[in-house]
Amino acid sequence: MQPDRTCQVSVSAERMFLSSSTHSGNIICGSQDRPWLLEAPSGQRINISLLDFTSREDRARTVETASSSSCVRQFGFIEDKSANRNINICSDAAHRQQNLYMSQSNTVAIVTESAAGKENQMNTFLIGFIGTITATNIKLVFSLNAEFYASTC
Repeated sequence: MQPDRTCQVSVSAERMFLSSSTHSGNIICGSQDRPWLLEAPSGQRINISLLDFTSREDRARTVETASSSSCVRQFGFIEDKSANRNINICSDAAHRQQNLYMSQSNTVAIVTESAAGKENQMNTFLIGFIGTITATNIKLVFSLNAEFYASTC
């Protein structure tokens, strides 16, 4: 049986976005049963950010999740299986744009509150993501190339 790839997104070096109301055809992606699956090319990691379009007044007065002192509103979570972690997608009252997480591998899953049926008109957001090669990856490639070059000379 082939895995369901309806909600899979290929990540590249170009910034892409998922909105709070993004659907894939007639299928609602982003639920726990059908999370968004972001996959970058092998050797890359995924840099994930949040753009919160909730009004400043609504962000300041709404405290729904208190898993951290800076979390004013939770929009969902990022699941990074390679790191065995779930990272809350949270907004704070001060920033409209926030860097959320750099994945440990080239694949993560995203579950949003709007896909779970908890959508609220005030919860308007974008989740941005881009594939990146980190300094660690570059050092490894350089090291392997240097070793190869040294062994051939």
